[in-house]
Amino acid sequence: MKQRAEKDRISAVLFIVVFLLVVVIVIMVLKTVDDKRAAQNAQEQATINTQDYQPTIQDPNALVSGDGTVTPNPYTPVNTLPGGNNYSTGTGTSTGTGTSTGTYPAQAPTTVPASNPAPAPTQTPANNQQAPANNQQAPAQGGDAATTTDPGAFVPTVIGSGSFESETPTPLNIRADWTATAINENQVEVFVVVTCLHQTLYTGEYNPVNIMVGDQYASIYGTRIRSDSYDFQETKLAERTFTLDLNQGESKNIWINVAYEYGGTYFGVRLDSIECGGNVTLTR
Repeated sequence: MKQRAEKDRISAVLFIVVFLLVVVIVIMVLKTVDDKRAAQNAQEQATINTQDYQPTIQDPNALVSGDGTVTPNPYTPVNTLPGGNNYSTGTGTSTGTGTSTGTYPAQAPTTVPASNPAPAPTQTPANNQQAPANNQQAPAQGGDAATTTDPGAFVPTVIGSGSFESETPTPLNIRADWTATAINENQVEVFVVVTCLHQTLYTGEYNPVNIMVGDQYASIYGTRIRSDSYDFQETKLAERTFTLDLNQGESKNIWINVAYEYGGTYFGVRLDSIECGGNVTLTR
């Protein structure tokens, strides 16, 4: 009896030990799975903290330095808008005044049919056949004049171009390249291309790019970026064409402002909005 009781006691102890080992193994497996999930989430959030964004209009009138000091812009447009952050005036300038006067082709000369020679006292058959050839010359030249380009056609002319670039304390910035083209006697098209300058970067699907040219405004969802490279790269975010009224012989000062609603942390720096822009003069 004593031996049997001793065996039962040993079996109970072994069962408890085995049970505890199984519990420990299960806990370790669950902890390993949680650690892997946490590592994946940490890697995904290492370079960006995305969120839902509402497009906002940035202030084209105020220049905000890195320490938060606000300096009024000397080129203040009539319409004022709410202010923004991380603003940089960039370095863009109008590269030329140009003219929009089209090159008009000269009026095609009018062809006068050759006069028929006076009849000779005596004519040979060869002379009789020459006259029809002379009479057919005028219609051939008249056909060339009919295909002449319309002298009133307007020739589009580039009247200015330039670039602006932001200056954040990180490798993440934007650049706005613009080109102004006179398209007719009274209007100019301003084409703006916004490019993101970055290293490794992950952005969301709904990061707006807000572009303002003069009194016109557009908000476009920027290109989604997925890059693990630490090399400096350029990715086009958005582009847009704006049509402005500008008569031939006139000049106009316009304000170009671009804001990329990043809304995240990059290299340890919080960047809600990255902006660039400045004042340009268009002359026709």
